[in-house]
Amino acid sequence: MAIIARSPTRVDLAGGTLDIAPLTRILQHKTTVNFGITLDAQVSVSACGEGYRIKSLDQGLELIGSWADVMENTRLPLFSKLLHCFWHNQLPALEIEVRAKSPAGAGLGGSSCLAIAFASALLRARVEIGLPLHLSDGKLVQTVQDVETGVINVPTGCQDYWGGLRGGINLITYPLGGTAVETLRGTDILALKEMLILCYSGVSRASGKNNWAIFNKAFEGDKTTLSILNEMGLIATNMAVAVREGAWKDVFKMSEAEWNLRVKLWSDIETSETRAIAQAAKSNGALFSRICGAGGGGVMAIFAEPNLQDKVRQALVSAGGKILDGTVSLEGTV
Repeated sequence: MAIIARSPTRVDLAGGTLDIAPLTRILQHKTTVNFGITLDAQVSVSACGEGYRIKSLDQGLELIGSWADVMENTRLPLFSKLLHCFWHNQLPALEIEVRAKSPAGAGLGGSSCLAIAFASALLRARVEIGLPLHLSDGKLVQTVQDVETGVINVPTGCQDYWGGLRGGINLITYPLGGTAVETLRGTDILALKEMLILCYSGVSRASGKNNWAIFNKAFEGDKTTLSILNEMGLIATNMAVAVREGAWKDVFKMSEAEWNLRVKLWSDIETSETRAIAQAAKSNGALFSRICGAGGGGVMAIFAEPNLQDKVRQALVSAGGKILDGTVSLEGTV
């Protein structure tokens, strides 16, 4: 019998990049606000008899062989390293299938939420065979983040993993000694759900490069960069208060202000495609739109009142966007 774990991806409203350590320690203001969406990643794990079989349905790649074969293979390194971390060669061999709904390079934290689903499926499999690993949410997130950081060789933030693990709306803060996450799933979230449109710009992006450039400037002591990052953090901190109050129009105004600061930091955060989509949304009554993640393409989150949804969606398609079948996820990893 297969064990299945599904984890949502996330949309960031403010404070992305600020979740990358040690920016979380050197900035005066740092909060991250995101919410899970139903463009989830699914991992299925079942006993395989002799030998391992790991198949990525999205990438069309497959690893087959012994434990040593899988460990040495470099085609799916994230999966190999997660298997090494949460399983071991004395345990039964597994067949693992991986599927992701999010487009590649979407800016939705897809690889990170996939890693959370992968680890969660393995942990559940260990419970089934009577050899559980007991990890807190914080320990699970940190471990998976460490594994992915080692694969991509650039610093990673924590918000994507928390979005995948918790779903709902996450208010993430960084007190000394750790990370604190408040997850909201109340009825106020339904208002956000009614206003969200997810639109793919058709252009893939890679957040690591953009974030790494800002990271370097911050640690070189660039005063302009540090000032803007702190201002972004203050906006995100104030946004957390508005989220708790369900004041969504205030949330969108703050998210727009934070986005405008991001544009000052990343010269290529917008593309001709995303500008056209944003203009189409605005011209047809949308409250606000922003690129998810570090920009440069990917998926855009557009917010419009329910009575304007059809009009805005048609305009987005006419501007070259692709509407994605996803919305706010009230659940985390299931």
